[in-house]
Amino acid sequence: MRSDRLLEDIKSRLDIIEVISDYVELKKSGQNYKANCPFHSEKTPSFMVSPGKQIFHCFGCGAGGDIFGFVMKYENLNFNETLKFLAKKAGIKLSVYRLEGDSPEKKEKLYAIQKEALNTFIENLKQSKTACSYLAKRGVSEEMIQAFSLGYANKEWKALYEHLKAKGFEDSLIPQSGLVFTGEKGIYDIFRNRLIFPIFNIQGDAVAFGGRAIDDSMPKYLNSPETPLFKKGETLYALNMAKDEIRKKDYVTIVEGYLDVIMCHQHGFKNAVAPLGTALTTGHLQKLGRFTKKVLLVFDGDAAGVSAAKRSIAILYEQGFRGKVLLLPEGDDPDSFLRKTGSSAFRSEMGKAMSMVDFILNLKGERADNIRTAIEIIDNTRDLILREELFRELSEKSGVRESVIRGETKKYRQGPKIRTATAGPRPHEFLFNEDLLLLSAIVSFPGHAPYIFENLNIESIRTPLVKKIFKEIQPSADKLNMNVMLDLLDDDGKSLITRLSLNPGFDVEQVDKNITDCLKKITHYEMEERIKEAKKSGDIRLLNKLLLEKQKIIRRKDDRTE
Repeated sequence: MRSDRLLEDIKSRLDIIEVISDYVELKKSGQNYKANCPFHSEKTPSFMVSPGKQIFHCFGCGAGGDIFGFVMKYENLNFNETLKFLAKKAGIKLSVYRLEGDSPEKKEKLYAIQKEALNTFIENLKQSKTACSYLAKRGVSEEMIQAFSLGYANKEWKALYEHLKAKGFEDSLIPQSGLVFTGEKGIYDIFRNRLIFPIFNIQGDAVAFGGRAIDDSMPKYLNSPETPLFKKGETLYALNMAKDEIRKKDYVTIVEGYLDVIMCHQHGFKNAVAPLGTALTTGHLQKLGRFTKKVLLVFDGDAAGVSAAKRSIAILYEQGFRGKVLLLPEGDDPDSFLRKTGSSAFRSEMGKAMSMVDFILNLKGERADNIRTAIEIIDNTRDLILREELFRELSEKSGVRESVIRGETKKYRQGPKIRTATAGPRPHEFLFNEDLLLLSAIVSFPGHAPYIFENLNIESIRTPLVKKIFKEIQPSADKLNMNVMLDLLDDDGKSLITRLSLNPGFDVEQVDKNITDCLKKITHYEMEERIKEAKKSGDIRLLNKLLLEKQKIIRRKDDRTE
């Protein structure tokens, strides 16, 4: 979903200071604004926002970009979702623009179908004494019924389908909503005589539904199939409601079911979410990773709960999360436990949550097998600092020497992997060289880009990220500006140019001299490399020619400085 005119219109109507101020408290600092970075923990503000350039950059973690980049990162949205979010904020109707991509008109109609179904289910609940009685029996408060938009699907086989048709939705589109299916006798509603739990995306749009039977029908729980709006392995129930509390507490509580989540929220544990009938996936964790890297898993203490916790804890550490496990008394889940004992008892149980190492070591079975299971989980942990902490913890709690534990790991035997620094210097070791200064000149003065590229051999650039950026922006050299560069570059590129925009590294009044000096030095380095190769190959004729060229370069004065 892209339209350059649309992007420009949104940016012209929304000021980056106003947008970011909705999320963090900005304080004036010279011509810019500063705050503690919302993307990593810090005590001293290193997050800067430039109203003049309409960009942000964190000098701590390197995050940078424009309003689109900020909202995508903070709200954990993809580009199309961000476009929709900001267009709405700017008061712009997307239908006015001709958009590219995956049929936005079709998606808008599917969203409309979901919304109509949601309203229908909510009205049905008000009319159903049976469904209301069921919720009352389960202890769900009226406040939670409204907060979670709970509903009810009537017993009739095609009531919703007929209603949607009557509202004018296309017969060819309704089946794609996941609300009906086609059988031998035609089209029928998927949800019938079920309590309905609407499933929302992060922005709060209904994208799917879960239904719980309130009689003896099987299966007891039924979810919408996957649709263009709904991916089960990427969606967490109630994340739209829990995200702010997750950020505030800096951890998420993951439970297993709809009513578990609702009862947690009802008792004040508003950072609770649940997968939708699936095991925890990397897709779920990618969504959560924007809000926290700490997870509390709460499961029933029976064999199934232990097994689910074991699977989940492994994937958490593989993805760089930290996790604890709370196993409730056998036969209890968060829903039943909270209803029976209340929030104080639940909070007390949470205090007994086990670390990953404790949980694995306490599993039934041979202790040596449990230790090896823990080693495997640690071995697959991407966070190297976390791995070191876990090795020490496992050694202390298992009584096995750390050297022995490390000897069991695949990574130890292969030797440590060294991260290739392709994304440029890290924030604390940022050093300017000719490559960076030349790029900085283009960032601050895009009008100089054509001259620079005419006099630069990009292959002679030695900083990998700068070379990549030059190659990506060169085709647009005659029309470069900050918006164009942000549009062309990936996250690493955006981070670097927003940093250079706020900290050029040279006296901007001496930009011509900076460009000249950088081009000369880069040419000199390139010439030295060619001379070295000529000497190595023994090509005397080429060597003499290169040495002559080197003398000319040293004596040459650039026309731009005369």
